Amino acid sequence: MYRIILKYLYYVSYMMDPQLVVKRLLEYDPNIVEIVQFGSSVYAPEHARDLDLLVITEKMKEYSGYLDAVADFNADILVFEVGKIPKEDLLRGVLGSFRLLHGDGRFLLEYARQLGDPSFEEARASLRAALDYFELSKRTDNNLVKERHIKEAFDAPFHAARIASMVYLSTEVGRWGLIRRELEEPYRTAFNSFVEILHIKYFYNGEYPREGLEEEFNKWFKKVEEYISSLESRVRSR
Repeated sequence: MYRIILKYLYYVSYMMDPQLVVKRLLEYDPNIVEIVQFGSSVYAPEHARDLDLLVITEKMKEYSGYLDAVADFNADILVFEVGKIPKEDLLRGVLGSFRLLHGDGRFLLEYARQLGDPSFEEARASLRAALDYFELSKRTDNNLVKERHIKEAFDAPFHAARIASMVYLSTEVGRWGLIRRELEEPYRTAFNSFVEILHIKYFYNGEYPREGLEEEFNKWFKKVEEYISSLESRVRSR
């Protein structure tokens, strides 16, 4: 049994090794200029089940070839040619938590500069979406669909807080580590709780309370709502 466990752990570590993935991708496409790891394998590596990768290349080859290159790994891959801009919601998701695996980051930085300025109204739109997700969770008898809606209902307030923090800090990049470092108290502690509870524990791990669910949702919704209002008030008083 001990040897089986060791073999499994070695297999998992191999399948999650980003540098091996980079090597395979460059073997297929030497014109790749940047490879960016993002998502759960960056912000919660102890829980991650796969690698999310953004590949930027000078000239895109057959997409199936990129899939074949990472076929032996637990990896999902998005490929863009230089000059092609990812959709804004995807790009904000990548910039939320990423690690540069190949290249100097200048193309990713240029993508970030193409983003429109975030706004408090955008933050509140994400907060309103949380209400919609929670209502949808109450309208279905399918447990899998219900869980998906509940998790999104808790995650949307986190993204609302992240956007509001970006506005407050006057930054285009929504990387959580940067936001955590730049925010002063009490906002830093509040934002940390949104990351750790709403995004990682409730959304990613699905460890939201099964009893008193609506009360829990309303509690966090109000906390984020007050967080956004407080940041906006501070901005207006500058």
